Amino acid sequence: MMKNDTKQKQDIDAILNSIDHISRAEAPPYFYTRLLARMEGTKATAKPGFLQWLNRPAISISLLTLFLILNVIAIRGIIISNKAAQAATTAAQSFATEYNLGTSTGYSN
Repeated sequence: MMKNDTKQKQDIDAILNSIDHISRAEAPPYFYTRLLARMEGTKATAKPGFLQWLNRPAISISLLTLFLILNVIAIRGIIISNKAAQAATTAAQSFATEYNLGTSTGYSN
């Protein structure tokens, strides 16, 4: 047990001593200048795509409003066509009952 503690202390001391000898990493000369030039070059040549236009709040809100209006128009159209179909069915049924045009045949059992 004691042997284990001294081994751990030696390992810790070795690690701490190796940290003392570390020097600061340095970049090559003019690294920052070249990095800035590269970043500016890609920024200037980047073409705005369709998805970048959606990042603008005015455009995204306008598109959402347009889709909402189109959905309301579509739903109203469906409701109106259903009412027209029901009215046509009701008119046909009333005509059939008025003139006794049932589906029964003249044959009796």
